[in-house]
Amino acid sequence: MYGISQINPMREFVPVDVLQPGRGNPNGREWISGVEFDSKGVYLASVTNIGCLSVHDYETLYCKSTSNQIKHGRKEKDFRNDTKPILHISTHEKLDAVRWNPTNQDEVGCVSERSSKILLFDIACMSVEPSEVLKRKPKSSLQQNMEHIGLSDMAFSHNDKFRILACGLDGNLHLWDRRASKSSCSVMSVSSPLSPLSSLELTSDEQVAIVGSKYGNVYAWDLRGGRTSAAFLSHKEVYHPPLATINIGSLLGKISSLKAQTEIGSSGIQSINIDPSCQHQLAFHLSNGWSGILNLNSLKVTHIHCPPPPWIREDAPTTYVYHKRKPAWLHTDSIYAVGSSLGNGINFLDFSPDMKSSCYVTYDSDDLQTDIEERVGHSLNHFLQASSSVVSCATHPLNTSIIGGTEGGSLVLIAQNNESISGEDSISDEQVKSGVHSDMSERKI
Repeated sequence: MYGISQINPMREFVPVDVLQPGRGNPNGREWISGVEFDSKGVYLASVTNIGCLSVHDYETLYCKSTSNQIKHGRKEKDFRNDTKPILHISTHEKLDAVRWNPTNQDEVGCVSERSSKILLFDIACMSVEPSEVLKRKPKSSLQQNMEHIGLSDMAFSHNDKFRILACGLDGNLHLWDRRASKSSCSVMSVSSPLSPLSSLELTSDEQVAIVGSKYGNVYAWDLRGGRTSAAFLSHKEVYHPPLATINIGSLLGKISSLKAQTEIGSSGIQSINIDPSCQHQLAFHLSNGWSGILNLNSLKVTHIHCPPPPWIREDAPTTYVYHKRKPAWLHTDSIYAVGSSLGNGINFLDFSPDMKSSCYVTYDSDDLQTDIEERVGHSLNHFLQASSSVVSCATHPLNTSIIGGTEGGSLVLIAQNNESISGEDSISDEQVKSGVHSDMSERKI
């Protein structure tokens, strides 16, 4: 799709427009904490830190942004009035993640780090009330008073339409069987109590759940069940230990070239994502702004991107808050889109699984110079500027478009130069390219 063998696809991406959701906040107090397309790319769901869930029709967003940009020629345009979402719901509590149900594309699920519930909405009913609410079952009497310690991420099963998983700040991975109960039916825990979990991924066969933690660990659980995956603590309680526990900081400390250049401290994991074009590559993004790859076969860090921490910027406020980043993979060529920690825009990172990647890790210092020489002339990382700091990203499942949710409460639409929507509102390549700045900066209306 991206043709990385012929061109550098990252340089083909240009921001088309800025689309304001239903309740954009110009003062920056509201930000887009999560975005996700449905499986066909027809609808886009977004959630905010102040509890708003919005569902947009993607084609409407795309056609109106490109047609308005070309026809009006104005420097700025407020899209809050003419790109209203087809559904806008206020839950009155902070939302941290949104997911589409792959077996029922009319259903979206939301979780909050301040609530122990999963809110499920049926967008076909156009109701502001959740169609179903799933509750976390406390594992012990201690956790019965921990309702405020919520869920950070969730996942629907592709293979079992009744199964839902969520990880929480209580240090547990919770599983629901919707046929049996609205309470979680199984709980898997890490060894240390209250180790907050931050991000959840399922392997393609859904036999293993991989979870990142705010203490910098990656955990893997066997979901197939059986006595080999559980240990009995008492006649009533079962402990499901992880298959593996990997500390990213410890692995980074083994990279001599990195250790010689900077101090490697302990950083929490904000997000993890399995590479769709190379399933043994697990991308991670850390709270210090670093991104990298954990090879799930060798359990080594094979790629790393280490920008300076955001709080060292001259214009950084005294009480700097680095909002949780949620990057996204492009569907081919192992390109990772990450909201920049240093500026307003997106970093497109080359995480291709070979030594020609600009982010590939060289453990042997003797081969460092040779390795650098071999990479010359190959695709490099690219920064694409936007009008606001990008927090979360989502890639369209059928084309090359990317939606970025920003700290300003807006949605940034990014598309390739030659991309268009078929139909009456389609825009020609020449029309789209005519507004592209040579420095790849964001185009406004």
